[in-house]
Amino acid sequence: MPLQRYEDRTVDRPPGLIPPPVDVRGVTELRLHGVGGTTPENLLADDAPQLSWGDRIAGFFRTADRNGRHIEAYSWGGLTSRSASRVLWLLLFPFALANVAGWTCAPRVHASRVRFAIHRAVVRWASLGMTLNTLLLVAMTTMDIGAFQCGAQPDCVDHWWLRWLRFGSLAEHPAQRVLIGAVLPLLLIVVLAVLAGRSLIRYERAAPPRRRDDTLRDRAYRSTPARSGAGLADRDFWNGGRSVGDMALIHLGAALAFLAWLLQYTVHGLISRPGHEPHATAVGTAAAVLAVLALAVAAGAVAVPRVTGPVIAAALVGGALALIAAIGYAAAQAAVPEARPPGPLPGMLTAANWTYGLCLAAAIAVLPVHALLGGRRRGGFLMAPFSAMALAFVLLNGVGIGTMLRIADLLGNVPNPGSGFGPRPNPIVVPDTVFAVTPWLTAVPTVILAGFFAVEAVRLWHAGRHRRAAAVAAEYDEVPGPAAPSAWDRSIGMDEQDRLRALRGTSPLARGWDRLWRAVTRPGWACGVARARAMSGMARDVDKLLGVMAITALAVLCFFWIHLGLTGDVPRPWRWLQSISTWLAAAFPVAVLLLMRNGWSRLDSRRHLGVLWDIGTFWPRAYHPLAPPSYTERAVPDLQRRMWYAHDHQGAVVVTAHSQGTVLAAAALLQPDSRPGGEQVGLITFGSPLDKLYGWAFPAYFGPDVLADLRAKTWRWTNFFYPTDYIGGPVHAGDGVDVKLSDPVSTWYVYGQNPPAMGRHSAYWSDRRVWVVVDEAARDIAVPQAIPPERQRMASTEQPEPVTVPPA
Repeated sequence: MPLQRYEDRTVDRPPGLIPPPVDVRGVTELRLHGVGGTTPENLLADDAPQLSWGDRIAGFFRTADRNGRHIEAYSWGGLTSRSASRVLWLLLFPFALANVAGWTCAPRVHASRVRFAIHRAVVRWASLGMTLNTLLLVAMTTMDIGAFQCGAQPDCVDHWWLRWLRFGSLAEHPAQRVLIGAVLPLLLIVVLAVLAGRSLIRYERAAPPRRRDDTLRDRAYRSTPARSGAGLADRDFWNGGRSVGDMALIHLGAALAFLAWLLQYTVHGLISRPGHEPHATAVGTAAAVLAVLALAVAAGAVAVPRVTGPVIAAALVGGALALIAAIGYAAAQAAVPEARPPGPLPGMLTAANWTYGLCLAAAIAVLPVHALLGGRRRGGFLMAPFSAMALAFVLLNGVGIGTMLRIADLLGNVPNPGSGFGPRPNPIVVPDTVFAVTPWLTAVPTVILAGFFAVEAVRLWHAGRHRRAAAVAAEYDEVPGPAAPSAWDRSIGMDEQDRLRALRGTSPLARGWDRLWRAVTRPGWACGVARARAMSGMARDVDKLLGVMAITALAVLCFFWIHLGLTGDVPRPWRWLQSISTWLAAAFPVAVLLLMRNGWSRLDSRRHLGVLWDIGTFWPRAYHPLAPPSYTERAVPDLQRRMWYAHDHQGAVVVTAHSQGTVLAAAALLQPDSRPGGEQVGLITFGSPLDKLYGWAFPAYFGPDVLADLRAKTWRWTNFFYPTDYIGGPVHAGDGVDVKLSDPVSTWYVYGQNPPAMGRHSAYWSDRRVWVVVDEAARDIAVPQAIPPERQRMASTEQPEPVTVPPA
């Protein structure tokens, strides 16, 4: 039952626990929240809103009618942040970045079929390489460090959870220990398969609504939304579940084939030495051949927009058969009773070098392809695809290598070339290459990040200089105050006059110190407003940070290759830098675990982490199918069905959307095939990142033409923004759309209270100027007449209307 916080009127209640009927006739204001998972209770200012459609994860909630309209809120935060288990998606954040990289292509690339096909192929190859890179990091940790090296040392396996490595004849069967070490990488593949399947069912199964006379509405659509010319208005942009499932099977088949090749190659290197006779060589050869063929099929399959069943079967079955053969090959090897000197698993370093070489080649190919194909946009050259991909690889390998070093240090003594110590007992040998690249994966990005924040902090401090503060003060001097100010009315200007009057009565030394202090710290209300306005334009500076990181990564790779070609060895960093970077690498996984633990136990922390997912998982998983699921695949069809249902029942909708909710509203309204046709929808947006962030980062999908098309497909669109908003801004979609609101409203306040505070990004919901326009739109919008059921009914309305339940 509605229990409004700011309303004392009684609400009619049915008897018992029977929920009241949901009437959509007339005008319905539909509210959409932004990032962070705002609850329906806070969105509606109602402690007991009624669930009218959907569920608690993502549903429509209703409060009591007000000002002649129904008021509903679509709460979609449960798709990204409310459940504690969703914190685990943090582990797949590099996959999400790889998926986002594909959507940042330039409009010129997206418009050309050939250019876009090349772009899609290289980004998908890099994404496939990231999947194999993840598997390699796990395999190096478990197969090499854990099973092979630790299993051969009695002191190392003296932990209760590793003593089974000495049971029976395992101590004398290194090949079988390596086989046991491959269980964890195989388990990772199984976990990824389960996550992909469950997320497909929960998210991508929601198909957009269609008309009854639409002959294509029930087709099994297997093509990807990552197609040339296919933008947000494409009928199947949010209907790519089949293509995501197909590509997930391709990735899983490639992972099985890669694990089979890695197992066969390392076991072959282990037993290929004088005095040892290998067994089942034909099986090992078959495993290697099948694995290479399956990987080749997978690489070809991800490069095309649509794959067929036989191709999927070839990759998946080929990878599975290769793994079975590799398991048989490893299990058939005889015991090796003689002792071996401490060292890494033979063949693992070579396999890692080949894998990293191919993965880096695919990732680096993103840059020249983007540059040569016309990757330019307004505002200059944007290396967005390569920058996002490079950041994903740095995060993945930084955390992965850090985890490897922590586990190796836990199991035994790790000889660190940067420590300066000599040989140590019971060593766990980590390849020198790992220590050589660790500073470039940890210390260098940390320095770049610290430098970026330092530069931004100086810019922010400089933005509060006297000239800008004086301009802000002069601007607010033009704003009229109270018609008849009382003794209780104060203004910022009056406070400044009082301060100067009091300062004149002090000594020259005190006045000098005050002048110096204010020159350094630049305090004051006007300086704060000037800084906030400057900060509102800093969001796009992330492009500079990612660009510097990407260029640095490219320069480091070139330096490594040149040094390796001239000397035959990787460059060695200074010992102190290597020592610091090793500690940083070891701290990365600990920080990730602490972040996950905090998010698991606290809802507000999960909401902060959910901001990453709200932005990073907006796009369909068309480039990396194992990335966290796209909540938009369910949210957009939900919105379209609800608006269509209201239209078919003599209802009109005015959408009021904030922040990320404005992006959802745009995605839902841009598709003409998922709307009944002829309906009028009012759109009120505030704090919208449509142009400021999405138009900047994804110009091919949120460019000026797309926003102009959205304006044409709405009855009325008004977009409010504050000049101090660091996320939202104008959308530049035509005359009369953008409305700039002063923030703060004025300099006047009541004596004894705090001076006027800035609303920044979150004060729109309580700004009276916004709701005056919402009331006007709800009053002026036309309500459709009754529509016969045989005309333009939504396909999904053939199902019974969801049953409402009383609030928890």
